[in-house]
This record gives sequence, C-alpha cells and structure tokens, in this order.
Amino acid sequence: MHKTCSYASVKHVTTEARSAPNKRDIILEATIRVLRDRGLSGLKVEEVAKEAEVGKGTVYLYFEDKQDLLKALVEYHTMRFYNDAAAISEENRSFRERLERLLARRIDFVAEWRGLWAAVAREADPQGQQAWLTGLHRRYQGILERFIASGIASGELRPELNVPLTAAALAAFGCNPQIDFPREAYVRQLAEVFMKGVCV
Repeated sequence: MHKTCSYASVKHVTTEARSAPNKRDIILEATIRVLRDRGLSGLKVEEVAKEAEVGKGTVYLYFEDKQDLLKALVEYHTMRFYNDAAAISEENRSFRERLERLLARRIDFVAEWRGLWAAVAREADPQGQQAWLTGLHRRYQGILERFIASGIASGELRPELNVPLTAAALAAFGCNPQIDFPREAYVRQLAEVFMKGVCV
C-alpha cells in the first residue's frame, strides 16, 4: 500500500543528504525543466544532474532510481500547490477574492506540467497509480471543503450547498484551455461562472 504525500520523508536518504536538504529541491526543480525540454522519453538521471549542477551520484543520494525521482517530483509539485491553495483559502479576503486567487494558482500549476502530468504519474507508479493519485487528491478536496465551508459561514455562499460536492466541482475548475485567452479575464470568468451557481 502506498503512502500518500510522503515527499517529506525519504526512507533511503543518507547522512550526507540530510546535511543539505535544499539540494533535493534543486534536483526536483531541475527534473521538471529537463522534462519540459526533452519530454519523458528524454529524461535521464545524468541530464537532471547536469541541469541541477550536481554529480550523478548526488542524485542517487536522494532517489533510488528514475521512477523514485518521478514519484517524488509529482508529490513535490503537488504539495507545493496544495500548500499555496491552503494559504490562499485562509486569507482574510472575501470569498470571491480568494476564489480568483485560488483559480489563478490552479491555472499556474496546470501550466507547469504542460501535458506531462498523466505520463509522469504513470511512469512514477504504474502499479498503484490510481490509489496513489487519489490519496494525493484527497488533500486538495479537504482544502476546498474548508474553503467552501468558510464561504457558507461568512454568509457569502448558499447555506444549503453540499460542501463535498461543491468542493469537487470547484476542483474541476481552472484547467488551462487549449485556446489562448487572456489569463486575468479567464480567471474572472471562471470565478463568475462558479459564483453564479453558489452565491446567495
């Protein structure tokens, strides 16, 4: 059974690796850049090491193999987005303002992957992909449920809303369209469409 959101605890990290915790993040950031430039088929550990400006052996201090690196990458970027989403949802702003900021961050997250998400997730955990990704998504669902509940509590959203289903609907918002629309206008329109269905 796969542990979800486990990027913060790496079971095989050596003492040397623990002494430089930021290096792991540098390697993960380098990995996403190599993926963007070369695609999944062109991703090689030596290319990641070169992009991160570390030795190939250093990569293996943090990750067992390419599959382990990819799984950590998905968890790292996903958790970074979730942490941002949680912070935005708890800001001292109106629900509508928080919604627009949350949707904008969601669009940025989707854009980061440029169509790579599904392929990387399959490669990272081909056997337990569905259970693993579902486990990750439950965290986002929880963030959105608390967000919706806050809007109901403040009187900005209808009190009869089904919180889990409304949160699930919001989770589907914010994917990048194939046609290039002005970003700010697109975010405002998404927020407008969502608010028409849920506001008082």
